Amino acid sequence: MALVVQTCKNLLYDLSTADHRAPVRVRTNRGNQVSERVFKDIRTDTADEKAKSVEDFMAELAAIEAETCQEKNLVWERVADGTLSTDYLRRFCKEYYWMGKFFTMEFSSIVSNAPDGDALLLSTSEHFEHWLQNLCDETGFTGDSNHVDMKYDWAQQLEISDDELLSYVPIPETIGSVFTSLYYMRRSYEEGLAAFGWAGERHAAGTGYARMMYEGMRDYYGIEVDNFKVHAYAEVDHGNMADYLLRKVVETPTQQRLVRRAVTYTFQTREMRKRALNRWLDEPGALREQPSSPTLEY
Repeated sequence: MALVVQTCKNLLYDLSTADHRAPVRVRTNRGNQVSERVFKDIRTDTADEKAKSVEDFMAELAAIEAETCQEKNLVWERVADGTLSTDYLRRFCKEYYWMGKFFTMEFSSIVSNAPDGDALLLSTSEHFEHWLQNLCDETGFTGDSNHVDMKYDWAQQLEISDDELLSYVPIPETIGSVFTSLYYMRRSYEEGLAAFGWAGERHAAGTGYARMMYEGMRDYYGIEVDNFKVHAYAEVDHGNMADYLLRKVVETPTQQRLVRRAVTYTFQTREMRKRALNRWLDEPGALREQPSSPTLEY
C-alpha cells in the first residue's frame, strides 16, 4: 500500500510541476530498483480543423450522392411493367424479407443513441421521439402490421415456404450493404442517422420504388402487397425528417468527418447491390412477356 501511495504522490507532483506539453514521467520504486515510465501527452492542436457551415456540408453530401448513385434499380422497373418472372419475383421477396428482419432487429440501436432522450418531456425531444415513433411503426405498434410480418405475408402470397425464407442466403452485396448500415447504427447516433435515415430512407423515398412495386404487383401479378403500400407514404415522411435531424448534428469537424464517411460507404455498398440485382436480368428465365391480365406463373 505504501508503494501505491508513494507512486500516486510522485505522479501528482509531476503533473503539477511539469511542462504540460512534455511527456509525463512516473517513478515507481520496486525494492532497490527505481523505474520510470513515460506517458505521452496526447493533446493535439486542432485549431486548424474547421467545420463547414451546415448548408455547405449538406451540399457536399448531396454531391456525394449525385456522384455515387448512378445506377437505376432495373428490377424495380421490371416489376413495375410486369416483365420480371415469378421465380425472380419470389427471389426478390426473399431478399426483402432478409433485409427487413435484420434492420428491424437492430433498429433500437439508433433510438438508444439519440442525443435528446433525456429531455424533460418526451414531447420536447426531436431525435428520440422521431426514432421511437419510427421503431413503433416498424414493429407494428402504430396500427399497421410490423414490417417483418408484412414481408412474410408477401412471401405467403407468392407461396414461399417458411423453410425457404429461413434458409435463404442473400447475395453478398445485400449482406454488405445491410451490415454496413447496421454497423453505423450501432457506432454512433450521427453515423446511424446518416446511413440509415439520410442515405437510406430518404434516398429510397426519392426513387419512388415502393409505388412502382405496389402498383406493378397489383396490375400484373394480381397481388396487393401491404409492405409497399405502407412504404409508399411512410418513407417520404421519414426521409424528410432524416434530413431535418441530420442538419442538427453535423456542426463540428468530427461530426462532419464521421457522417461524410458513413454516407459515402453506405451509398457505395448500396450502389454495388443495385448493380448485382440488375445482373439478374441477364440470367435465363429472369424475364417474361408482359401479361395482358394479372397472373402469377409457377
